[in-house]
Amino acid sequence: MANSQGLVDALPLTAAPAQRAPRQNWILDPAQDMAAIILAPLLVLAVALIMFATLGAVAATALIVTTHIVMTVAHHLPTFIRIYGDVELFRRHRATFVIAPLLPFSLSMAAGVWLITHDLPIENLLYVFLLAVIWDPWHFLMQHYGFMRLYDRHNAAPRKLAARMDLLLCASWFIAIMLAAGEWLAGLLEDLYQSAGLPLLLAFPPHMISALQQLSLFVALAATAAYAVYLLWCRRHHYFVSRSKLALFASSFGVMLLTYTPNALIEKLAPGWSFKAGFAAVGIVHMTQYLAIVWRYNRGLAAQPQRARAGWFLRVHARGGWIIGAAYVALCLGYGELLTTNWDSRWLMALLISLGLTSTLMHYYFDGFIWKLRQPDNRGPLALPALANTQPSTTRDQAPASRVALRQLAYFGIPLGVLSVGAVSVWQGAQSDYLAHLLQAQKLSQSGQANGAASEARSAFALMNGQLPIERRLVELHPSADRQAKLALLIYNQSRLEHLVLPTLAHRSPDASGLAEHRDHVREAANWLQLALDSGDPIAHAGRPQMNADGGRRLLAAWLREIEPERSVPH
Repeated sequence: MANSQGLVDALPLTAAPAQRAPRQNWILDPAQDMAAIILAPLLVLAVALIMFATLGAVAATALIVTTHIVMTVAHHLPTFIRIYGDVELFRRHRATFVIAPLLPFSLSMAAGVWLITHDLPIENLLYVFLLAVIWDPWHFLMQHYGFMRLYDRHNAAPRKLAARMDLLLCASWFIAIMLAAGEWLAGLLEDLYQSAGLPLLLAFPPHMISALQQLSLFVALAATAAYAVYLLWCRRHHYFVSRSKLALFASSFGVMLLTYTPNALIEKLAPGWSFKAGFAAVGIVHMTQYLAIVWRYNRGLAAQPQRARAGWFLRVHARGGWIIGAAYVALCLGYGELLTTNWDSRWLMALLISLGLTSTLMHYYFDGFIWKLRQPDNRGPLALPALANTQPSTTRDQAPASRVALRQLAYFGIPLGVLSVGAVSVWQGAQSDYLAHLLQAQKLSQSGQANGAASEARSAFALMNGQLPIERRLVELHPSADRQAKLALLIYNQSRLEHLVLPTLAHRSPDASGLAEHRDHVREAANWLQLALDSGDPIAHAGRPQMNADGGRRLLAAWLREIEPERSVPH
């Protein structure tokens, strides 16, 4: 459904006003549409809030995220059932369906083999999903937009105007909410740097996110005002506007605004709530909606035996019913569970990660064209009215297989290749953890190996110098407590290494100017740590996974004693 520009074409071409208001159309039926599509965001949020109240923030978040991961992969399977079951669709795109999965799977497996043969953690292979993380917002937005167009298909307003107004409303609020959340963009840029060595976040000027947040909110509010005028115009001309469409928009973006962005209400309803929990909860809704639309399509396809694939596909979908529907959902969940289960075998994990990546990318890619509803073959199973002046669908993959392969190389090979080159540089130590070098320097110093200790210390110092602007920019983009605490530790350790440790290892006494500069850096580090503690949020991070508020206060007190021995830290 996502990327389905064809859903824009779900309305008749005529601009003549309807003589009487048509009844609201449904994808399944009123009750099922309300539960699985329209009110699904509110229902999932209610369940999530109950989990937070009964299990606590940590356990509830873990369960919600795990469910989201399984269901994310689970909802890929309906795409492939749809492709396999529609004989005409498979005929039109045979070359793409066969060739497209080969490249991402092969590249991912090759990277997995490299990791295994070099005795590196197989978890490093997860860098390949960065491409999916980048693609996901567009996929999510276009699925929601597609549902709005389906519910509004009886609107006789000019089709292009209606489609553009719906897209403007959806896109403006989606962008505003994602930017207001802050954590998504900062997290993506951090992952691109840590997993693939791409320091793209340095391209963002200071405070750019804040400016973009204000601009996007202004655009969203202006788009809402324009949409209100459009609705009044439709009413004046007696054009039907779906209330279900408006309810879907309100429930989806209302829940996103509540759960993605920091606000007092969600903190009161669910103490410890995070963007991670909100993103996962809304993501579960995305899956239920997709399962519903594919089930509806396949049921409609089964009513056209000449197009539906003979055998189990036709028999199952022609019969339908609650039992078969439940089996369909169970099969999809089983698929998701299989590809997301952790195993001890590194070879098996490399295979499952590669299959998971291929499943994700093919779901995004195929959905970009298999749902184009301008094609008459795609309108029939969803009971959409025929469009005027449309021609029967023709074969798309008329190019030779070699040209199709080159097209997939551009789609998948280039971005995955860039990510892979960066990931290899990370694996080979170009971005090692400075803490590992510090610990090694300490061990060598304690064993009397001064030269080795000095070498490790210099390596740690070089890595700190490279890491410091990254951490500063991350705090500017999203000033969370854990990032502030991480920056504080980095500032302190870098200064101590430069002004105290390295001179000592070189058999020199620290000079007065260096000590004064060190005190300034310790004071800055203490300020960042104080901000993190004042927020009341967790300050643990990758460098200090066990760090808590008490430990942070003790560390802060030690730093303050180092620069101002007479000062104490209030409790």
